[in-house]
Amino acid sequence: MELETRLVFIDTSAYEKKKLQFGIFALARLERLVTEGKIQLLITDVVRSEIETHLKKMAHDAVTEHKKFRKSGSFLCIADEVTGGGLFTDFTAEAVFNEAIRKFRILVDNGYTENVSVERVNPRQIFAAYFTGAPPFHREAKKSEFPDAFSLAAVDALARARVHKVYVVSGDGDMAAVADANDNFIYLPGIDELLDLVNRNDAELADLSVFADTVLEQLRENILTLAREKLEDGEYIPYSSGDADPELCDLSISAVTIAELQLIEVDQDGATYDLIFDVTLTASYDFADYSHANWDKEDRLYYGVIESNESFLHQEQYSAILEIGFSEGLRSNAEICLLQFEDSIFSLDLDEARYIETGGATTDAPQEPDPF
Repeated sequence: MELETRLVFIDTSAYEKKKLQFGIFALARLERLVTEGKIQLLITDVVRSEIETHLKKMAHDAVTEHKKFRKSGSFLCIADEVTGGGLFTDFTAEAVFNEAIRKFRILVDNGYTENVSVERVNPRQIFAAYFTGAPPFHREAKKSEFPDAFSLAAVDALARARVHKVYVVSGDGDMAAVADANDNFIYLPGIDELLDLVNRNDAELADLSVFADTVLEQLRENILTLAREKLEDGEYIPYSSGDADPELCDLSISAVTIAELQLIEVDQDGATYDLIFDVTLTASYDFADYSHANWDKEDRLYYGVIESNESFLHQEQYSAILEIGFSEGLRSNAEICLLQFEDSIFSLDLDEARYIETGGATTDAPQEPDPF
């Protein structure tokens, strides 16, 4: 795909997809593209306010969870030499928020990113779209689309004034619908796709991009082997929309493949990719059914709990960062420098898994209530 414009508007949802981790990974590369003049980043005051609000909530929630961990995992203090220490450092949500805001503002207040105000957007234009059901108001929960509508109207006005198209980067399907209906907008589903597009169209990097792809193919089997090893050593947590609370007993990985890859950064010594792995695995779970059990108040035990063991086939996707090296631009120096999965704990979606078999149901011995 050819790069059609350097004007780029990134919606809040696209930043959230990268976990608002400004200054690291893909958002660090985005920052460099902006300061190098490879793209002209646009941000509206609406998006800025949304991000600052989200950062504050995320800082509060993360610090709250960390405090819970400090309490429940306090025994780990005995093993600082193993854990590396720092697990029990005391810090406040305000300090975390201030650091997050500082890194965010390095991106948006660097003298290169252009701030676009929604002040001049005519509310009549927005309400006309709302009452006629035009995108982004074409689906349910239409009132929640007002911030996006104002942002897009402001960006559209800028594009028309400059006679330039704008890439609209968003994980929001409603934004995609607006872009499809507007000749000034070119929709991209995420920041990774934007970085990949810019890298592959940069005259200085075009040949290196192709070379990096060939090195990645050369290393593909090693990458898959390393990914499988990390997955086999990983921790998994099942989840379901129902009332089931299964306990994972056993897990076996049968296939790991690369589903998607995006080139995030490349130079003569190496390249960084965002990867999505397709992982096929079989997991067995112990289920405890309390629906027909009787609670004995005197003994404080459940009687008649039915237990079963069931197996499911999962088709999961897990994201990772891959760094490969080819020092001095030589294929013979090809190596995997880093393969790091985005999440430290892998989720297992029981709702989408395929049931395989059951180990049969048994009535277990009296059960104490789950303390949690």
